[in-house]
Amino acid sequence: MRILYVAYRYDYGHQDRGPSFEHSNFYESLVAMGHDIDYFDTGTLLAGLGRDAMNAELARRAMATTPDLLFACLTNDELDPDVVSGITSSGIPTFNWFCDDHWRFESFTQRWAPCFTSVSTTAASALPKYAAIGYDSVIKTQWAAADSLYRRRGLPLRYDVTFVGQCYGDRPETLQRLREAGLDVQRWGTGWDVRFADRVIARLPVIGASGGRDRLERIRARTRCSQESMLEIFEQSRLNLNLVEASQGGEPQIKGRTFEVPACGGFLLDGRTEGIEEYFEPGVEIALYDDAEDMVAQAKHYLGHEAERARVAAAGHRRTHAEHTYRARFAAIFRTMGVS
Repeated sequence: MRILYVAYRYDYGHQDRGPSFEHSNFYESLVAMGHDIDYFDTGTLLAGLGRDAMNAELARRAMATTPDLLFACLTNDELDPDVVSGITSSGIPTFNWFCDDHWRFESFTQRWAPCFTSVSTTAASALPKYAAIGYDSVIKTQWAAADSLYRRRGLPLRYDVTFVGQCYGDRPETLQRLREAGLDVQRWGTGWDVRFADRVIARLPVIGASGGRDRLERIRARTRCSQESMLEIFEQSRLNLNLVEASQGGEPQIKGRTFEVPACGGFLLDGRTEGIEEYFEPGVEIALYDDAEDMVAQAKHYLGHEAERARVAAAGHRRTHAEHTYRARFAAIFRTMGVS
């Protein structure tokens, strides 16, 4: 299938941060499926052309190449709704993967969904909201793992408890509680070294204008790890922790980590979320915690029972590669859309 692929190539458009999530997971999986991809890198084109010229180029390319499918993953309002609607109206099937319906359906998704032939959501709670706006071409799907990237590498165990993810909400207090219980916890991700004073200083008009904001971003970035390091951490951790609260409030949600960690052969201690049992059998393929106290108890149990821990990790790895890859997700979506 000839696909016009519309998404950021680099992490939020910053080339120095490396490939975006969409590139590593969506693009690479579509290529692995054998599709012919015409890459429309919205981040680079937006920076180079500006929004209006970029959207004009998108319309021109779509009309000139008439792809079998336009596949998009919107970040914000980088596209023009009229341009997308025009491509859809021309008869080219269009699709968008919505990432954040748990918390920004009202402010974002409901404006964009009608522009596309079909869209997908990972949030079961969003389905009644789509119905309320009269949009009936939503496909319920779920995060997964790109099987060519998230895989075992044969690395030895190195860490006890790890967490890879951004610092927000009560995550610092959660990890501190594990440490106070005597567990050795390592963490990586944006923002872990930022202090309250750093944020205050960056907001001061004189300091902010003279490089204070750039300084804050450097502090935020210095606890990030590379994609390759992250994959190694997943496999080399006796216990990978996944904290499931949404970044902007709302209900706990299944996240990409739920599938990425087991795909790498790592043991996953995940927060209990609605529908998780559809994807893994708790206690057999992954472990689940109900609250902070249960998290500590579960972590201590599995760290103290190595054979059981290894058995659960192996079962989760098998289930993920058998059922929860993006190749499988996309194949199901394309069947539902009637494109191939």
